[in-house]
Amino acid sequence: MEKKSKKRICLCISLFVICISAVFIAANRMSADYDIEYESLNTEHKTDMTKKEDYQKADLEMKLQDTIQSIAEGSNPLVSIHNFDTADHSETTVAVTLYTDSCNEISEESQIAIENLILGSFNGILKDNISINIECTER
Repeated sequence: MEKKSKKRICLCISLFVICISAVFIAANRMSADYDIEYESLNTEHKTDMTKKEDYQKADLEMKLQDTIQSIAEGSNPLVSIHNFDTADHSETTVAVTLYTDSCNEISEESQIAIENLILGSFNGILKDNISINIECTER
């Protein structure tokens, strides 16, 4: 009887050691997989944020172009925003090129209105970071 109980105790201890080893191996694998998934999700999140900012920038450029066209009639404006940051606009630069037919003059009041529109669209943009160019297009 003593021999059978020793075998059973050895068997139980062996199974216990195997189970503990399996748990440690599984935990290490899950930890490694979790890190990989986390890094992947973090990269995707950054990419999504970059895409979101790009869409916001493009949308803002189009809205500014539409509004500027109504301010400076007879022109076809092109707005380019550089260093766009949704949180801090102090480094943002905006270039407006007004293409006019037959060298129509754009009044000083219209240029000031365009500048004020841009200043109002970006909180904290510097006046020096706004450029307005007028180019003549001939038909």
